[in-house]
Amino acid sequence: MTAHLLDDAAPSTEVRTDAEGLAERLAEHVVAGALVRKSVTDPVPFAVWWRVADALRASRGDPVDALGEIDTTMAALRLATEKAPAVSSTTPIPRYAVDGYELPRARVLVARLLFSPAATSPTLLQVRLARLRRALADA
Repeated sequence: MTAHLLDDAAPSTEVRTDAEGLAERLAEHVVAGALVRKSVTDPVPFAVWWRVADALRASRGDPVDALGEIDTTMAALRLATEKAPAVSSTTPIPRYAVDGYELPRARVLVARLLFSPAATSPTLLQVRLARLRRALADA
């Protein structure tokens, strides 16, 4: 009797897959809503902001994949705006804190720019992405 109750209590993989799919779609709608509210004078194009969202999503997974996604995003930003400085992985960027919270802090700083309705300087976005890249490389 007890074994039967435990079998029934285990969540099915189908329900979990549906929940993950729902969460992914909800996240896309939240990002789309934030991007619609971006300033019309924002020099960073809509397509680059989608890449920023993808880079943030990738930063939650494998660091190697995330580094490639961030590099692609930084290159797209440079091509789209021609105002962002070329910040490569060898460009020295000052370290702000080495307390184990640099990666979450870098994610939050990029997310703040993504969800802010104000116009964002391409240079500031480039610097924040470089900081996220460095934090991922150090993780």
